[in-house]
Amino acid sequence: MNHTGGWMGGWNGGEMWVWMVVGLLVVILLAVGINKLYRRKN
Repeated sequence: MNHTGGWMGGWNGGEMWVWMVVGLLVVILLAVGINKLYRRKN
């Protein structure tokens, strides 16, 4: 019995691309944030 639905079940359901997209968005946001911090300091 699996009550986690499609969220955690995505690992086994072939929805790895969703996590890859989320990871890419996080990396891009971090890069943009670091860029802005560096430009403020300089």
